[in-house]
Amino acid sequence: MLLDLDDEVAQDPGHTGGKAAWLARGRRAGLAVLPGFVVPAEASRDAMRRGTEAMGRRGPGGALLTVSSVAMDVDLESAIMDAARALGDPLVVRSSSVLEAGGEWAGAFTSYLDIHPEEAPKAIRGCWASAFTVHTLDRYAAADLAPGSIPMAVLIQPALAPDFGGVARLVDGEVTVTGVAGSPAPLVQGWDPGAHGRVSASGIVTGESAIDLMGPDLIGAVSAALRTAYELIGANSCEWAAVDGEVTLLQLMQVEERPSLVVEIPAAFEDPAMIDLARLVRRFPGPLGEELVLPWAVAAPGYFLAPVEPLDLDPLEALLEAIEQSRALVSSAWRTTKAKGSDRASSLVRGLRGDETERALSAFAGLRVPDLDQSQAVLRLLETACRGLVAAGAVADPQLAWHLRLVEAIAILREGRAPVLKSRIGFDRWEPFDAAAVIAHGELGVGVAAAPGTAVGRMCFVSDPHDVPHFRPRDVVVGTHPLPNLAALLWDASAVITTGGGPAAHLFESARALGIPAVTGLDLEALLGGDPAQKSGQVSLAVDGVGGRAWATAW
Repeated sequence: MLLDLDDEVAQDPGHTGGKAAWLARGRRAGLAVLPGFVVPAEASRDAMRRGTEAMGRRGPGGALLTVSSVAMDVDLESAIMDAARALGDPLVVRSSSVLEAGGEWAGAFTSYLDIHPEEAPKAIRGCWASAFTVHTLDRYAAADLAPGSIPMAVLIQPALAPDFGGVARLVDGEVTVTGVAGSPAPLVQGWDPGAHGRVSASGIVTGESAIDLMGPDLIGAVSAALRTAYELIGANSCEWAAVDGEVTLLQLMQVEERPSLVVEIPAAFEDPAMIDLARLVRRFPGPLGEELVLPWAVAAPGYFLAPVEPLDLDPLEALLEAIEQSRALVSSAWRTTKAKGSDRASSLVRGLRGDETERALSAFAGLRVPDLDQSQAVLRLLETACRGLVAAGAVADPQLAWHLRLVEAIAILREGRAPVLKSRIGFDRWEPFDAAAVIAHGELGVGVAAAPGTAVGRMCFVSDPHDVPHFRPRDVVVGTHPLPNLAALLWDASAVITTGGGPAAHLFESARALGIPAVTGLDLEALLGGDPAQKSGQVSLAVDGVGGRAWATAW
């Protein structure tokens, strides 16, 4: 009915979830992990089913109330009370979902601190209910998972009153130890940046603020505990607490950072024309932009950035007419036949984002500027087609339509409806080019590295993660603090920046697991010359998550 952390089966995340399974492995290996017991995931199935049914009738609030008050099996509740009393008072009650085996879902579910044994059943129901909070439901949607579809185990252990607490990570032989006085909760929740120390492979401790706060001996002890965990069970990340200098491992994890974009800045990117070309490929991205706009618009990229109004025309008719007129513009700009012009233009446009940047720039400089009236007509035809694709259910926003293939767009408009909504666009092949242009010409701001990699995107300032109608896939998410309720946006974001908090927050753990570059502690108001909230959607940001830097240009 219940599983002790020392039971062999407790090491199976299918029964005990990711969090408890890692700690069970740690105890088996002799690591400094507290004793405890687990309510297996199977025990939550009825509550999850009832929550899902209630959500269909009454929404997330109804699901929360239903699961929070669900009747627990009498024998199970009695066993929980007995086991809880045996552990002592107070206790900590924590979710342990199989989803929490990696960093992507860090901070998604609820934990309860300083719980009395008689309160344990209520806290367990609270952990189950956290699968139906609004921000957790957002994560389910982002990960294409059905709400309530993953049963949840719950871990109960003695509570500590730590002198210090924090997180630690082992990367390339060096351990980074981040800590705060007291509980690590404010640190991992994103409110406190913490003090950062580093311990080299040879044991040298650095980091003045961390040494002043915790002392070199404690930092070294945390590092040693994590290195031992890595050697014995493969964990390279932990949450820890220290009481009277003794380190306890509260959470263990293996975080595999995904490979991320590395941007090189060739000398050609110093050309002032690059910034207008970068803005052009942002305005007309994807296969549609590369086929129908870029081949002629590169002749005068700054001319075609303004929004245009659609025409009162059938979207399919508009798209087919745009194809013909686009070919005529290419022929005129390149002073050749439609077929030859299209082939040469396509080759050099590809070269612009490849290894023929200088050759492409030289060729573009000799092009004939397209007829402006005809150019505007083509853009209005394409805007009509993009809005038609929204109406057909292909995409949620006209700007996303540019990421459809031409044959795909024609088929959807011919049919009048799309087989499935395209809500994600993934990595765009123009992003390295765009990032290089922004880095070469943007204003620089320096913060603290939080997740490695380089990315670029439109700045989207988020004050309410549950109300972001202006967010588009591949935006750079910007907030004041790295709070867990921003995490659902990471599945579709290119990067994340916060002005406050620190790199030890759960949000950045999720970013590292998802391969999303992140920077924290960045003074965006100084970088942008004004309130970031007022400039949302108007700025392009390139983010360097290794150096803790960001560059800004006009979108």
